[in-house]
Order: sequence, then structure tokens, then C-alpha cells
Amino acid sequence: MTTAIIVVFTEFPDIAPFGWAMGAVVFLFICELANILITDRKSNTISARQSVNLVMGLKVGKILLSLLFLLIYWITVKIEIRRFLLVFLTLYLIYLVFDTFYLMSKEKEAKKKKLLMKG
Repeated sequence: MTTAIIVVFTEFPDIAPFGWAMGAVVFLFICELANILITDRKSNTISARQSVNLVMGLKVGKILLSLLFLLIYWITVKIEIRRFLLVFLTLYLIYLVFDTFYLMSKEKEAKKKKLLMKG
């Protein structure tokens, strides 16, 4: 998915300032990769309640880091903030959809494991 987004930005450079758009893609990719690695590592060792807290904490952290990224862009560039904000929010939502599908698959896997252990 990240590769497809990079191809779109290289083929259509007028969408957003190229360097910042690539920065947004890399930033969101790293955030999602960190979410996946942390949830994979912790999912087998924590309770369901702790798992929910972990996921919510990661989501809040991602939102705060995203706001910091946008603030840095606004302070540094100060031009075309609306277009960049639209591009960033679109990317954020795309990654959010894939993250949701990932978390749903992990939850199904956990429920299946729990049923197998009971039976």
C-alpha cells in the first residue's frame, strides 16, 4: 500500500509538496509498523483489558504524533496548508482502514485460539 501511495505522489507531484508528502507517507508507515510490532509482541502476554488499553494508547499516541507532524509542517512551510492537510488526512484514513482490518484479524485469531484451548 505504501508503495502505491509513493507511486501516486511521484506520478502526480502537484497533489502536495513532494518532500512533505513523502515524509507523511514514511511517518504514517512507521507509526503503523510500530503499532503492528507492539501489538504482536504484547498480544500473547497481556489480558483482554490490557490489550484494549494498549490499542487505545497507541491510537492516542498516533494522533498526538500526527498533530505534531502537522504543526511542524505549518511552522516550517506555512503555504498550502489546506491542501497538505487534506492529503495528510486522506493518508491517515487509508492507514486507519488497513490498521482496523489488521486488528480485526488479530482479534479473530485470538478468539479462535481461546476456543481451541477451551475445547
